[in-house]
Amino acid sequence: MHGMSKKSFLKSASRLLAGVVSIGFAASLHAQAPELIFHNGKILTVDSSFSTAQAVAVTGNKISAVGANDAVLATAGPSTQKIDLKGRTMIPGLVDTHRHMYGAAESTYGGMIPIEDHHRFLIDWRGVKTKDDVLAQIKGLMEKHKFAPGRWVYFTNNVQFTGGGGESGNEGGNQRQSVLTPLEHAKILYDQLNQWELDKVTPNNPVLLSLGIPDFNGFLLNKVAMDWVMTNHADFVKKNGRFWIDQAGRPDGHLEPPASRLVLPFTYDRNPAQLAIMYEKNMYENLAMGMTAIATRMPNDSKAAYKLLESQGKLHWRIGVGVIEAFGNGKPLTPAVMKEYAAQIGTGTDKVWITGVGPTAVDGVTSRACTDQKRTGTYTAIDSWFPVGQCHMDAEYRGSPKRSSAISENYYRNWVMASGRDGVRFANVHVAGDRGTGLLLNAVEQIQQQYGPNATKDWAFDHCDMVNPRDFPRLAKLKITVSCYVLRSVNNSGNIETAYGTQVANTFPSPLASMVKAGARVVLESDSNSYLWDDLRAAVTRKDRNGKVWAPQEKVDRPTALRMLTNWAAEYVLKGDKIGTIEKGKYADMVVLDKDYLTMPEDDIATIAPQVTVMDGKIVYVHKHFATEYNLRPAGAVVSSYEDMVKSRQPRANVGGMGG
Repeated sequence: MHGMSKKSFLKSASRLLAGVVSIGFAASLHAQAPELIFHNGKILTVDSSFSTAQAVAVTGNKISAVGANDAVLATAGPSTQKIDLKGRTMIPGLVDTHRHMYGAAESTYGGMIPIEDHHRFLIDWRGVKTKDDVLAQIKGLMEKHKFAPGRWVYFTNNVQFTGGGGESGNEGGNQRQSVLTPLEHAKILYDQLNQWELDKVTPNNPVLLSLGIPDFNGFLLNKVAMDWVMTNHADFVKKNGRFWIDQAGRPDGHLEPPASRLVLPFTYDRNPAQLAIMYEKNMYENLAMGMTAIATRMPNDSKAAYKLLESQGKLHWRIGVGVIEAFGNGKPLTPAVMKEYAAQIGTGTDKVWITGVGPTAVDGVTSRACTDQKRTGTYTAIDSWFPVGQCHMDAEYRGSPKRSSAISENYYRNWVMASGRDGVRFANVHVAGDRGTGLLLNAVEQIQQQYGPNATKDWAFDHCDMVNPRDFPRLAKLKITVSCYVLRSVNNSGNIETAYGTQVANTFPSPLASMVKAGARVVLESDSNSYLWDDLRAAVTRKDRNGKVWAPQEKVDRPTALRMLTNWAAEYVLKGDKIGTIEKGKYADMVVLDKDYLTMPEDDIATIAPQVTVMDGKIVYVHKHFATEYNLRPAGAVVSSYEDMVKSRQPRANVGGMGG
């Protein structure tokens, strides 16, 4: 060994090996050091005890440490980015459990793509005086676009009969300046137009017209489209309905579900690449609110657009998708078919996954909410067509009683019972009225009696626009999660008071506190394009847009309201183990606020402006003022403000679709 004894050689080798191991261990420690640490803040973890921390560390896309400043900062490495929050509040990313963000994107950024590429052709009702004015517009659009024979064509009407707490009032947009009243428009669209009238100007194409209500709850078809329905699905339609008939007993072209659901997929024929342009813009608006996850029912072309953004590394959102194409597609509700749907629940990635497969809605809203309450005043222009609402779960409901057809089965109830039998999760489904809620709870009770309590595990009802107090204990006992759009409810309470009286208006709409007290799990949703902090303000104050308080007993405290938009909402979207709180091991979805949510005046909660949004461990949004203060402009992040994004919108009015 050239002058070195064997003993000396072994000793030297041992020292060398120890040094290598030490260097490797140190390198390993540095490799595991967090990329990002927020410290000196008020970290609302929203964990089970609603604990508060000072600092949080992010390693990769996960939270690696939460706690006191010194302890978390001790995990830093040489390249760790440290952001001093200077006492600012940080919360988990907000989770909206029911928001039609794709429809909002198509309206607010629709001007970014050519009108023709929306595949939605607008009929302007402002100057309409007769049905012939409508037919003349349709004829003009047919001649202008020269649609190939056989192509499905979708016309959207700029009338809206949802009314109430939405952003548009009783009818949308400029419709308020129309020469006719909403009721006169309804008579034209519902009573005077039919498949034969439309056939006069659309003889070569199957045509769909919107009805001033969400598409999933109704269409008007021309003769070519009706012929297609009856040729391909006559047995299904005659058995399950629902279609309107004329005085001679013939289908007149007006369809309610499930029959209308057969043609709904023909409105989903848009290019995902073009949709993605609008969707990305809208996504950043929502990130500027602090929203990092969302649940929504969604058509296939919209889902393809978000998946495209994901494949391009541009999707900075988590989206729980409710599948809508399965319901009412004409397939039998056999165990084999339903178990295929059940197998989809939870599949996908942690950015886009399936949360439910269901009916989309079991009733309507406002005039069409399925209710047991006696209407004592006018609600919307279409009250008389739906005197107790669109009660799809009601075995006696055949469609609008003015011209409803005879059917032998209740497809909605059959679907719900088959879902419980075969493990299909019921979620992302609009359940607005008190009778609609009660009918569903009756079905759930029967399912649990037949198949056990786990048969309806994780089931959820959305909206809770009107819930009868007698059903609060049942919601808790049956373990149904209730997703409530409280901002829309309080803004709509004046209309509910007019229609059903003061007691109902102060008892039934989105009764958050009472349901929580009864033991039910309640989460918050927007169901609109609202600023999400306004929804949170409404949950705490119960004030409508004019400052009037409705159902003050239903106020919830601030920690509870925040849980409803984070921790509990994460469970609704089936990701409670991965998001919704600031805890070690969960995805780093977090938001830095400009105000102290817990101590600021409650009336000002809607003025909160998120300063930084972190999603999947990356800073994806920075408020322009924070960026200037900290000289913080991370690669790939948008530096702006919510207000500036709104100003940059490129709208196109009334693109139709699923919202409302």
